[in-house]
Amino acid sequence: MVFLKFFPWIVLFLVICSFSGCVEDDQSSVHSDPVSDVADDKNADLNYEIHNASLKKTAIFELENGYSLKVLEIKRKEEFVRISFRKDNQEYATQTIYLGQTYDVKDPNKKNVVYSVHVDRILDNSFVVELTCTIRPEIDFDSSVPESMLEAKAEVKIDTDTMTRTYTWDYDAYEFTIQSEYYIDAYDDYSERSRARNYDRFVTDPYDDELISQISSQLEDLAHNAGYGDDEIPYIAMTFVQSLPYISDSVSSGYDEYPRFPFETLYNGGGDCEDSSILLASILYDMGYGVALIELPGHMAVGVKGADSLEGAYYEYAGTKFYYLETTNSGWDVGEIPDEFLDDEALIYPIYYGFPELSIDFEGMSVNDAYYRYVDLDIELENVGSATAEDVVIYTSLETRTEGRVWDQIASDVIPALNAEEGIKYSVSNLKAPVGERYRVRIVAWGSNTESVYVYSDWTTA
Repeated sequence: MVFLKFFPWIVLFLVICSFSGCVEDDQSSVHSDPVSDVADDKNADLNYEIHNASLKKTAIFELENGYSLKVLEIKRKEEFVRISFRKDNQEYATQTIYLGQTYDVKDPNKKNVVYSVHVDRILDNSFVVELTCTIRPEIDFDSSVPESMLEAKAEVKIDTDTMTRTYTWDYDAYEFTIQSEYYIDAYDDYSERSRARNYDRFVTDPYDDELISQISSQLEDLAHNAGYGDDEIPYIAMTFVQSLPYISDSVSSGYDEYPRFPFETLYNGGGDCEDSSILLASILYDMGYGVALIELPGHMAVGVKGADSLEGAYYEYAGTKFYYLETTNSGWDVGEIPDEFLDDEALIYPIYYGFPELSIDFEGMSVNDAYYRYVDLDIELENVGSATAEDVVIYTSLETRTEGRVWDQIASDVIPALNAEEGIKYSVSNLKAPVGERYRVRIVAWGSNTESVYVYSDWTTA
């Protein structure tokens, strides 16, 4: 829901920057206190809220805004727990989470992620599990942005192996410039990467980390050299992205919907609303700000976690206010939403630490004898997330029409680690179903720190 408050007011990366300007069971209930320690020293001063709890079976872990979770089952030998997710003391979902796994908990409508739960440890007696829930920090923005006359001034130089792009834009009384050089082969490699991933995975993509960190560092240096304080840096980053020209997916890729990684948007010198929003969210996230992607009908923007004192339009999600940032045109202030989207509902995708995410593709063939159909499958499993998937297993079966029963099945050996963007090929031979019976292929993959993913074939007769 949007609340409106209106007031009268991998790559070679070489950066050259400049500026110029004029002078249950109710017996047990646990309440958590925020933990100030943060593993990443870079962000240690941003007050990440990390909530920890040691819970017995049936214990309730109280969170914010009416959310809570209840431990239903603890299995030490099997290394998993089963948890009930609750809103206003009413269960709306349950989930089995394995030791070491992080699970994104969605709201009762299953549209938006509310918080994440990590299973840290299961004690030897199976009576207690240690969990961690993470909430990103709140950022205090100033309520107004200086009027900027922005115009993108693109300059490109292409050599045999590299392409150099110069970005120039105006902010307040200054002209800022960043120049970067990219390997052309790296861009070609990006074009081969899967787009079948959640939008937030584009933001936290590990292959862009070095590039985005250098961009954000240079923006910070530009701001300080021009005499601006830390509170102005997000606005300089915002106007940088707003200055990039709009390039539609159909023009640049031939596809109507083709979300890009930040590297690709910078390489192209622009993109559509998805691309620019992913880029800005990546920069602000790298700077330590709490951010989210805001998906509207046919449009995308960025939300920035802001203090209550900030004026403008915001979307409230899980008790957090994400103030609207328009990325595809210049001149938009924080909290200013284009009129055509004022009455539209939005999906909110908060950006958290990177997670692994599995994707499955397969093809197959079959042969019959007098009694059985034999199915051979070639399976491709890819980690399209932004962190290593651990202890991955692929389970393949020929399902019957009776729920929970199969004609045949096989599980792979455990794959100890599947790095981000790494894929493997796995073959299965001679899965069989009786001639004349209905079946379908079902493939499931999961890891100790990933959610399970499923793919199915159509039903067919052997």
